[in-house]
Amino acid sequence: VLVTGGAGYIGSHTVVALHEAGRDVVILDNLSNSSAAAVDAVRALTSPDLAFIEADAADRESVGRTIVDHGVDEVVHFAAFKSVEESVERPLAYYDNNVGSTIGVVEAMLEYGVSRLVFSSSCTVYGEPASVPVTEASPTGAANPYGRTKLICEQLLADVAAGSALDV
Repeated sequence: VLVTGGAGYIGSHTVVALHEAGRDVVILDNLSNSSAAAVDAVRALTSPDLAFIEADAADRESVGRTIVDHGVDEVVHFAAFKSVEESVERPLAYYDNNVGSTIGVVEAMLEYGVSRLVFSSSCTVYGEPASVPVTEASPTGAANPYGRTKLICEQLLADVAAGSALDV
């Protein structure tokens, strides 16, 4: 299982859980929101030789090489910027990173025949909900660039899945 953003908070916990479940895991992270110390901490909890690739998930070639080199057959995609406040200040960076990384990952998956993807979205895609609890059937209406990038990625994945063997 390839975990993009696997050195981040949620990604690192997912890597540990997958390892404990007996899965072979590869972390791909550019360390823009994490550090090598996080990878070392994950290795201390799992295996000292847990694979780590320092690369950007938007780089289709790096993702593809990782898929081939490690026999990846599933992807969990966490790699994204995640601050609502920062997204308002730097919307282009959020669109470039969040949408770009999803495109890079999906292009590599399709090129190398990987069809199983878990995508980490956000409740921000629902904006200010009219009622709670929010369900996947609730209307979307992201109110900030971060939420809109996640919603665009959801729509992109639905479009790709409709026209390919991608299982999101």
